[in-house]
Amino acid sequence: MGNPRKANGARRRHVVRWLRSQGRPCWICGLPIDYGVPPGNPGAFECDELVPVSRGGSPFDRDNVAAAHRCCNNWRRARSVAEVSAVRRALREHLAAWNSPESFVELCKALKSERIPFISPPSAPEKQPRQTTSW
Repeated sequence: MGNPRKANGARRRHVVRWLRSQGRPCWICGLPIDYGVPPGNPGAFECDELVPVSRGGSPFDRDNVAAAHRCCNNWRRARSVAEVSAVRRALREHLAAWNSPESFVELCKALKSERIPFISPPSAPEKQPRQTTSW
């Protein structure tokens, strides 16, 4: 089975265009996104699924997508929203503020490697993704 994001390219492009038009900051690091940066750049805009496709999330549901920097999205991978929030909170409590998406990712890696304590999110069962299509 191929990449579900490409299964319906027109629908995916529509969702990505809609999200880009919102001009929102990165949901992961909280910093503004320069929407003029070319794709492939660490600070470029990417459409991130809050419930990853690998965990059953829909790449076409507007309620399941958020704007992110490429490097933040790459760091996140399939981490849950709760885990990302806990890491961001721990960084705010224990380390200096970040001023770029790249520095945010470096601080996240330092937090993990230095084993700086932080309260991890409670381990609750994953919510079942709600059905977003009729087919």
